[in-house]
Amino acid sequence: MSSDALCVGVCMIDWDAGICLGCGRTPEEIEGVPVPSPAETMPEAVPLPPNVAAQVGEGSD
Repeated sequence: MSSDALCVGVCMIDWDAGICLGCGRTPEEIEGVPVPSPAETMPEAVPLPPNVAAQVGEGSD
């Protein structure tokens, strides 16, 4: 697989085949590629619609 394939967050190297089962890249292609932290990939919280918030409450931080 080409080195421009993106990480899908399933890192499991098949050492017999020499590739990652998640993205298909070799360990050499993967090495040094930064992996985003969960905080970087999580969307910002969206407020509840007013009718829903009135029913269930706003929640906690």
